[in-house]
Amino acid sequence: MTTSSTSASFSIEPWVAYPIGPQLRRFLGISPSEYRGDHAPAPTDEQSAAFRSFLSQVFAQQAPQDQGEFVDLLEELTAMGLSSAAVELADLSPQFAIDGEFRACLALGSALMMESELDEALLLLTQAQALVPAESAPYVNLAAIYFSLNRDEEAQHWIERGLQIDVNQFRLWEILASIYLHENREEAGQKLQAKADRLHSYAGLSLAADLIDPNDRLLKAQYLGDAFNAGARDDDFLIEYTAALGLAQQFEKIPQLVWQMEHIEKKSVHWKLYAHAAQAYLALNKEAEAAVLIQRVAQSRDVPSNVLQDLQQIYDEQIQP
Repeated sequence: MTTSSTSASFSIEPWVAYPIGPQLRRFLGISPSEYRGDHAPAPTDEQSAAFRSFLSQVFAQQAPQDQGEFVDLLEELTAMGLSSAAVELADLSPQFAIDGEFRACLALGSALMMESELDEALLLLTQAQALVPAESAPYVNLAAIYFSLNRDEEAQHWIERGLQIDVNQFRLWEILASIYLHENREEAGQKLQAKADRLHSYAGLSLAADLIDPNDRLLKAQYLGDAFNAGARDDDFLIEYTAALGLAQQFEKIPQLVWQMEHIEKKSVHWKLYAHAAQAYLALNKEAEAAVLIQRVAQSRDVPSNVLQDLQQIYDEQIQP
């Protein structure tokens, strides 16, 4: 089987069962009916190296059809961890624009960062940030690069700017925590907690609790409870907060929170919140209430089958005479 746009050919048959993103599959000519890689195991190092070698052969013979396909491929290759292939594709495709193209700058800059080509990565990521200042990814990568270069002041500059865009960008808080730990390990947690308080960031508070005492589960529940009382309501936060309440064995608070979201605040409830509430009811030996929420979980199209099976198994074991 072959595919070609430049009178060259290559065999795709060995790769139809390899995990490949949809843009790259189209480029390689792998049809949906042929592809069997969705449930393939993670590739071994040897398989990954062979696939990168195959892509080198392809890119030497076949170019993307247009700018859109070129950028789509750059993004997908980088997301797949094939950073060297993304860089190679860009090197072999001078006919397509990078400068002035946000997605191209971000994807290639990120790929270059993964390849430790940091000077070039900084140029492209800085351009990406200037092109779309409201996107948080360039800030994260710029902060990470400067931190890796021991240029903490510049890293903090990009952290501060990034947190203005997304105050709960967890990776930015992780880098900031690393800087604080390097400066003074004893005071890092309190310093992070103070900053997170000022910025009203639940992500910062969660990480601060881990730094102050990773074994104090009540502390994290307390910090996230403060964020809840201050108005934090997005799904990621509520899922983390209810998980923290479970670890702190404050089970009775979890169904109350879910009921408040659903009936008082009229918020759409994520299936993970129903699952956490069901687990809390089971811990409280309230099997009837748990059964109702397990059914709510089952009604979600997004819940993985193993999660539902695990919940049902716990319930079944608990009600056995």
